[in-house]
Amino acid sequence: MRNSKFEMHISHFAFLFILTACTPATTRPAFVPVPEALHAVINAPPAEVTKTAQALLAADSIAVRFVSLRDAFLETREFAGTHRVRLWADPDVPGKARVTIEAVYRTMEDPSRTPRDLERAAPPGSPSQLRAERLLAALKDKLGVTTY
Repeated sequence: MRNSKFEMHISHFAFLFILTACTPATTRPAFVPVPEALHAVINAPPAEVTKTAQALLAADSIAVRFVSLRDAFLETREFAGTHRVRLWADPDVPGKARVTIEAVYRTMEDPSRTPRDLERAAPPGSPSQLRAERLLAALKDKLGVTTY
């Protein structure tokens, strides 16, 4: 005969464990990258890709506004007027990261709208698009790339 009181105790413990072990908090933005963003699978864990990207941007005099190694996200300050680059590094297989680099620019200032609403994908040849391409190329050279 099964002891239902014992089973209930275990299920409460499991529920409590799951509830305390997971946190929905993230420092990543609530939006997804623009469809025109660059993509690659880099041969390094997401946190290492993010840290390397931060160092590469600093070496190129591009100021980083926000970086989170835990969430593998990086965002630059505006440069060349209203241009900005963002990097997301998501886990792929162990030891590799699926990297997305977004290049955007702000078309205008409008305090009645959110900053993201005013951003557009940077056109080819623009300062942020060129910077994003150089950053991805540097990450591939420094850490390696996987092609599936």
